[in-house]
Amino acid sequence: MKAIYIIILLFFISIATTAQLSLQWDVAIGGMGEETAMSAIETPDNGFIIVGSTNSEGSGKLDGYIVKVDANGDEEWSQTYGGKKDDQFNAIIEYNGKYAITGYSESKGSGKKDYWFMMIDSEGNKLWEHFYGGKSDDEAFDLIKTFDNKIVMAGYTKSKGPKKHNFYIVKINTLGVGKEQGKRIWDRTTGSAGTDIAVRIKQSPQDSFIYVLGHTTSYGAGGMDIYFVKANKERGSSKEKKYYGKDNFEHGNDFCLLPDGKFLIVGSTMSDSEGFFDGYMIQIEDEYYKAWDNQYGGLKDEEFMSICPTDNGYVLGGFTASQGEGKYDAWIMEIDKKGNKVYENTFGEEEDDKINKMIQCKDGSYLLIGYTESKGDGNQSMWLVKTN
Repeated sequence: MKAIYIIILLFFISIATTAQLSLQWDVAIGGMGEETAMSAIETPDNGFIIVGSTNSEGSGKLDGYIVKVDANGDEEWSQTYGGKKDDQFNAIIEYNGKYAITGYSESKGSGKKDYWFMMIDSEGNKLWEHFYGGKSDDEAFDLIKTFDNKIVMAGYTKSKGPKKHNFYIVKINTLGVGKEQGKRIWDRTTGSAGTDIAVRIKQSPQDSFIYVLGHTTSYGAGGMDIYFVKANKERGSSKEKKYYGKDNFEHGNDFCLLPDGKFLIVGSTMSDSEGFFDGYMIQIEDEYYKAWDNQYGGLKDEEFMSICPTDNGYVLGGFTASQGEGKYDAWIMEIDKKGNKVYENTFGEEEDDKINKMIQCKDGSYLLIGYTESKGDGNQSMWLVKTN
């Protein structure tokens, strides 16, 4: 009888765990062309501001696109920004009651493609913008508000550094007026003769250093490796450069800073994979030593784009082609602190439905954002997936 009670208890625990994965709502937003969502932030009213790009409306081929939805995913307003060429937003953060956004612009700036920084108010109105870069391509993928109330952006440059793409970190002053507003405080490149692209940046509360994650073909063991850089907060100069990978291709897409000073990195790997790419996770301990790594996936293609810590482990968000309803589906997975899978789920329909980022909401749920070809009015729509 005791064994039966244990089985019943485990059954209900399983139901409770599975309930955490249930879909609360998903919405497709856009026109008759193509839209994609690259980043999002939760607003004080429990809604969200999403940034990305559109070619359904606006001034150019591709325009920066900002959409505000309420807590149920219903659209409240949208804005497009850009010129006659391609322009896209890649990241958004809250900044002193306003919102700071970065990405790239081909319509304005000094080169073919420049870092594009914009400050907006809560209604999406542009307060000011600035451009950073040289004569070639420069694109920002992420930004942070630093502890001294400035902004640091990370991405790549082809205008500075050795060759091809180099990590490019730019710190700017956002509090000045006139010519001081948006003034570059410093900028730094990191890389060598290959392709080095930064995609995520964070400042550590433990040591105040700035940590930058991406991928590189300049260094490492294989065709492309995960590239992790520790930079000085005052000058941006590199203090440590570490590479993680095997004999094939690895991508580093997101990381979290643990309270004990360790790191968890997520992305994808082709090395020893079950399919094309597998979801990949690495734990980094003292002296940047790789303590362990795990791969997750099936016979096709998987990639983790985001990691969020929980009380008992971590939730990973990305996309999969090995399971689900369509070619690609949204993929969410909870793991314990040792990297063991606790549960997973997929969301999507018959076409490509891919995720670019996941954020943790104030109520403990998750918002996954990207694009869908299964829903919406056009070829590809912004896609928002809210879990319970």
